[in-house]
Amino acid sequence: MKIKPLLFVLASATALAAYAADTPKIDDARVNLVIEQYEATGGKVAPEQKAEVQKQVLQELQRSEVLKNAALRAGLDKQPEVQLAHQNFEAQFYAAQYFEHLKKSVTVSEDELRQIYARLGREVKVQMAAFKTEEEVVSAQDKLRKGMSFGDLIASLPEQPASPPDFISPQMLPPEFATALDNMDKGKITDTAVKFQNMLYLLKITDTRKGNRVPAFEQVRERLEAQRKDELVREKVEKLFAEHGLNEQ
Repeated sequence: MKIKPLLFVLASATALAAYAADTPKIDDARVNLVIEQYEATGGKVAPEQKAEVQKQVLQELQRSEVLKNAALRAGLDKQPEVQLAHQNFEAQFYAAQYFEHLKKSVTVSEDELRQIYARLGREVKVQMAAFKTEEEVVSAQDKLRKGMSFGDLIASLPEQPASPPDFISPQMLPPEFATALDNMDKGKITDTAVKFQNMLYLLKITDTRKGNRVPAFEQVRERLEAQRKDELVREKVEKLFAEHGLNEQ
């Protein structure tokens, strides 16, 4: 009478063992990496919640492994469109990883951060001259080199936009102008024309002053460093694109 229950228990145990053996094994490092990436994007995992979060991440990774293995058994990896999609995903994945690699490799010195901070909150007076063609820009630059003042140049040109009448933060101007003015000092004129809304512009800073509402350096240090690193990364990426004939049109 007791044999059947015993056989049932043994059979159930064998089935559970087989099921457990079929559960994908996930390295702890993979689980921890998911959590680290989540926290790196601003997520928070309280210490008392970590074990439960690890369990949830583990289960999600296991489910993904089960589905991946099922896809491979179904031969999806042999289908041309799947292979192409995988190649596209792989390229995008490694591109993103390379961006992160560059972010970690570039550095910004304390002196450079201080220089960037010195420009923060800066207000400028700007004169601008607008042109329709590159030829007009070259002609204007030649006149400036020969001694014509920027004000006289503007007066000699037809249908010119009004320059800002007073001090203004560069951030209040179109981004193309703000970027061009960022590293310019008083009295300087942009070396190259700035493209904006199908026109070309030469800009001159006639005066500068410090704005009244500038936060303390330590309050903005991390943000300034992150922004500068992003700029350095973009410069490296654009240089790499240019080396492979992928200049922006």
